[in-house]
Amino acid sequence: MESAEHNGTGRVRLFVRDELPRPARSRRERVVDELEAIEAEGHVTAAEVVHWPKRFAVADTDHPSVREQFSDFVEWATDREVELSPFFGTRECYSMESGEKGDWVVLPAFCLAVFDGAELRDVYPHATGDQTRSVEDGLKTLTESTTEESRDRLVMSAP
Repeated sequence: MESAEHNGTGRVRLFVRDELPRPARSRRERVVDELEAIEAEGHVTAAEVVHWPKRFAVADTDHPSVREQFSDFVEWATDREVELSPFFGTRECYSMESGEKGDWVVLPAFCLAVFDGAELRDVYPHATGDQTRSVEDGLKTLTESTTEESRDRLVMSAP
């Protein structure tokens, strides 16, 4: 996605799986289109779509950037006392390559990470008690927070 001049703050990264069933592929296209519109309207300074695997082995070192990002998400959730499960999970899975069972981190089909500079500010999806916050909730929050900030600036600069 190309960045134009923006009034918004922060950058976002949308993580998506490549291999999805047809209904989820349609949803992915809608979410990517909405993120592109949010960026074009200046609600964020930059938006990026990153492809990630369905899962990675806990003991495996093949996906260091995914492992590091997941670790950052876990730290973010711990600091804010929210849950990443059931969206992210660790499960015992069978490996087609090795023929053995092992612990794997299963990643959601979609995940939105919102950054303020280098700081991870929000992760969607997540759960707070009995309430869940979806990727779509995160996208909506991006437009609402920027609109509120713009309104605040107008009120503060009014004569």
